[in-house]
Amino acid sequence: MKDGIYFVKFKSNIQDFGDGTVVVKNGVVNGGDYGFTYQGRIDDNCLKLCAKQHDKNVVSVFGNITDYEVVLDINSLGNDYELVGKTYLAPEVIIQVQAKFIGELLT
Repeated sequence: MKDGIYFVKFKSNIQDFGDGTVVVKNGVVNGGDYGFTYQGRIDDNCLKLCAKQHDKNVVSVFGNITDYEVVLDINSLGNDYELVGKTYLAPEVIIQVQAKFIGELLT
């Protein structure tokens, strides 16, 4: 993924669910939303992302799972991206992430 700031929307095959912001720099991803923080690394076209719940009142896209690692395949859509994957904690649930490029990083 190109370095930058992204608005991300999450949905799964069990429910539509939420949005947030992530920053990508040199293959490292950091971000969050109103319930979770996200941190991960990109290797080729694959993102391994760890999500940790910071607000116990917010339900995850995977249901009652509070901390998880998700492995996402990255597909380029010009400046934007679609990511699709799952976590081993709920292998029947497929997550889709739409990442819209919204800004360059300050250098």
